[in-house]
Amino acid sequence: MAQDVKRAEKLLQAAQEATEGKEIQGLFRIDRPVMAGFMKTPWRKRPWVLSSPKVRSTPLRKALMLILGIIALDSLGGKPPFNSDDSAAKERASLERGSHNPKNAANQSAYYFGPAHSVAAELLIATQPRSKTRVLSLLCVTRDELLLLHVPDTRRLQYFANTVDVGWYVDRRQLEWTRAIDSRPVMPRTQYGFTDGSWMTLFTEPVAGMPVLSRVFPGVIPPDQPIPSNPNYPAPESEK
Repeated sequence: MAQDVKRAEKLLQAAQEATEGKEIQGLFRIDRPVMAGFMKTPWRKRPWVLSSPKVRSTPLRKALMLILGIIALDSLGGKPPFNSDDSAAKERASLERGSHNPKNAANQSAYYFGPAHSVAAELLIATQPRSKTRVLSLLCVTRDELLLLHVPDTRRLQYFANTVDVGWYVDRRQLEWTRAIDSRPVMPRTQYGFTDGSWMTLFTEPVAGMPVLSRVFPGVIPPDQPIPSNPNYPAPESEK
């Protein structure tokens, strides 16, 4: 228990370092992005993080990263599920309709939406880093920013979260809505929707001692309500 408290304290310290001392209104552990199937960012396009000398290499991990970097093709791990600009409006309308129907297959494909230039696409890539150590990713919320942070996830407390990289950030006003799509107590799936019309889903859990999602983002949309529409992607007449 004492070890868990110390780790939570180190995570908060890392967030304060990354934000240059700003008030941290929310800090969440996040796991891999929730995607339909196995569509992920190709290995060579994943960002390299935590290369500081302060970061201890996980045994054998550096060699494994080198081997994968040499043999990996862009097709390894599938392709990013970026939506085509030409059909994005039609695809979004379809996902909206099926997003709140658990018996509809569209519910499972509604985990992500966004063309390659969207906010969600940038976040998707940032949530799949590679490093010489095991990485713990955090979603950090300040009064005016939303940041994705990466810290070393080591067993030894001395090296745990002893440095931090900012992998992604946006103005907080670009986050238009959040949506809880299950009620599991550990790492529930949460959707984050942006003003450009894109969204993505992440396993999300508050760091110990920090506010829960609904305290940080009032008005979390429940799973029985559909994903909100967006004026950037008006539904085709045939889809209305």
